[in-house]
Amino acid sequence: MTRLKRAALCSLMALSLAGPAFAAPVSMPLATQQRLHLTTASAVSIHQAETVSGYAKVLDPLPLASLDADLTSAVAVADASRAEAARAKSLNANGSAMSSRASEAAQAQARVDAARVTLYRRQLALQWGPISALSDERRSALIYLLTRGRAALVRIDSAGATGQGGLKSVDVSFDGLGTVHVTILGSARTADTRLGSPGLIGQVIGPMAQRLAAGLTAPVSLSIPLKGSGVVIPRAALLRTAGQTWVYVKLSPTIFERRAIVIGQATEAGLVARSGLVSGENLVVQGASMLLSAETAGTASAEKDD
Repeated sequence: MTRLKRAALCSLMALSLAGPAFAAPVSMPLATQQRLHLTTASAVSIHQAETVSGYAKVLDPLPLASLDADLTSAVAVADASRAEAARAKSLNANGSAMSSRASEAAQAQARVDAARVTLYRRQLALQWGPISALSDERRSALIYLLTRGRAALVRIDSAGATGQGGLKSVDVSFDGLGTVHVTILGSARTADTRLGSPGLIGQVIGPMAQRLAAGLTAPVSLSIPLKGSGVVIPRAALLRTAGQTWVYVKLSPTIFERRAIVIGQATEAGLVARSGLVSGENLVVQGASMLLSAETAGTASAEKDD
């Protein structure tokens, strides 16, 4: 072997130790493939999600019912005050016995009562978040269901709000009670300082709600979609050699390419590769070791010829 060829071989060995992403393609005639029962399967894309732990707590509906009653009463008083102020203003303008001072007092009282309604609505928004967005009629209907055990409010929390973004619903299993489906209404607006969680408020509707006593807690699993996607690799396609994990990709009816991959999460269908493969590529799931032998034999013959 000449000095130049020896240097080139050393360079190739160095690249091999660094972990090449693919090897030189290898050819195998169709007749040989049939004799070896070489089989392929398509790589299938998958979107992964990570699971994080949180907890759910059944909320006491009494403070909400009490605040709603205060608001309803304040609205009624404000409506009456506004009507009285309008009547007093009209009488005063028509020159009746109603004095200007009495008219001004009626209008001032109307403003005070209206301010009380505003205060209760703001309190509702700050304490009960998404429930404040409901109309008065819908909120009253929800409270009716809550007081009769046909609905329940559940707060969802997780450390650092992980998994809360975009959450629409979650299933919660309460020991001895079963699993309930919680539909998320929106942000709670009051934080859980222990977890640093802004929290979410959800509702449970149906017969199970009657069994959800205020204060009950349960662990809950939240899913976080991972960025990007990967492909599922059947375990039979994996080949371990030279300190790396490989798969053979069928490029044409008789040409195969060996690629190094990094294995990620395991699934029931196989293992997930985050890069190096695309959905739809044909992977050798039977006969990969024979391809490796053919590839190695070809490399050895080339070195011997040199």
